[in-house]
Amino acid sequence: MADQNLIQKLSSASSMIKAVKKDGNNSFQNYRFQSEAAIKSAVKAAIESVGIMIIPDFEVTGQYDVKNNKGKNNHFVDVLGKFTITDGKETIVGKMPGSGQDTGEKAMAKAATSAQKYFYKQLFNISDQDEDPDGDNSDQDFQPELASESIKAELISEIKSLSLANGQDEKTNLLRLMSAVKAGKWDGLTQQKAEAMKKQINKEVAKTMAEDAKETETAQ
Repeated sequence: MADQNLIQKLSSASSMIKAVKKDGNNSFQNYRFQSEAAIKSAVKAAIESVGIMIIPDFEVTGQYDVKNNKGKNNHFVDVLGKFTITDGKETIVGKMPGSGQDTGEKAMAKAATSAQKYFYKQLFNISDQDEDPDGDNSDQDFQPELASESIKAELISEIKSLSLANGQDEKTNLLRLMSAVKAGKWDGLTQQKAEAMKKQINKEVAKTMAEDAKETETAQ
């Protein structure tokens, strides 16, 4: 490996990383996933064998709170992960965004975990199963994770509050917000689109609050 450049070492490491099985289970939304630990374990062994280190650094790009239907705050954090890949001689820098949510400070860690996990998956093309050369799955589209019923309920509650604050029709608001994030049909709303809708609602709320504050200041 000593005579290989960094790209060649990355290629060698990638060839050592086989499919990583889905070892995690989300019982709330009923799906299985590849855990961070499983991905890191597979990558660690491969990059160490070729003499590579990947050093992470995270920049917070946004964070906000949203109340759920139980009145508790869900904290959301968005980060941009910067990953320095080096063998001590050459260096390559890659980036990957990540998002996390929790009721407490764990949101930051979850966002960083998400960015690192998916950076590794993309860099080393990690799948959850070995490719079957005899299999024909070309007509099967990837099915993204659908938003849970609880998240839909949160969105409806937030849209109602926003509609009351602005004196607008709830249904009109819902359709407008869904159109703004290109969410498509409500029944087919994905987790990613749900998060985008939450951000959009927060922007609307912030705008309303700013306008109300300005009107109050003018009146005084």
